[in-house]
Amino acid sequence: MAIETPGSTVAGISYAVLIGAFIGSAASLSYAKEMTKRQAMTAFLVGGAVACAATPLAIHYLNAPTELAGAIAFFWGLGAMRAVPVFFALIDRTRNAKLPTLPDQPDTKE
Repeated sequence: MAIETPGSTVAGISYAVLIGAFIGSAASLSYAKEMTKRQAMTAFLVGGAVACAATPLAIHYLNAPTELAGAIAFFWGLGAMRAVPVFFALIDRTRNAKLPTLPDQPDTKE
């Protein structure tokens, strides 16, 4: 297990995880098509955030050595960033969907 010095983390996240997460998101962003700049920036930040949050969990549950944290973060960023356009499509689809109208409740007489 690698010993981290106090200067090697930002808010408890190691630099290797941060760099791997955002490089993975950026690499995945290069394949994304038909996204606005706002959607691309959101996807990039979400991919990086998911990778930073999920990497320690993956290391813990997979019993992986901490030296692989940067690589694991890269693949988390790559995968999480690719999921964001799917969520944008689902949001657009539900935004345009018409909900069925329910008939009025019949009056009950007592």
